[in-house]
Amino acid sequence: MNDMKMYLEGPGRERRPVKLVSTEESSPGALGVADHGAFRGQIDINVLADPAGNLARQVDREGYRYKFAGSEVPWALIIG
Repeated sequence: MNDMKMYLEGPGRERRPVKLVSTEESSPGALGVADHGAFRGQIDINVLADPAGNLARQVDREGYRYKFAGSEVPWALIIG
């Protein structure tokens, strides 16, 4: 079976291969997501790195949107 590959797709459909570098447990509030009482548990927040060493941190509860340090542009996670 082939290994799963991950990419982040950003502005202009640019794609960067990424690897998982860390996962931390946190509350949804750490992402700036409002908690309206529907979810009171913890979530995993992932940090990914591209080949140049740029780190992208998860910015949504589902784990499909990431932002690179120093940028406000969200990138989409693609798994292939």
